[in-house]
Amino acid sequence: MPHRGHNRAVIAAAHALLRMAYHVLTSGTPYHDPGLDYFDRRHTARVTRRGVQLLERQGYRVTLDRAA
Repeated sequence: MPHRGHNRAVIAAAHALLRMAYHVLTSGTPYHDPGLDYFDRRHTARVTRRGVQLLERQGYRVTLDRAA
């Protein structure tokens, strides 16, 4: 997928901040930081698939077993 440019990324970040500020101001609740691994926790299957694909591109054979 081609890059869309710096200005588009700035607008997307500003829009996310604006939505967050609107939610905090309208609901009256304090802001709660979701953490650095928010998207990893939210999209675990996607993160796992990308990791497996990366290893396979480097020539590894990957078998996944869920840890206890």
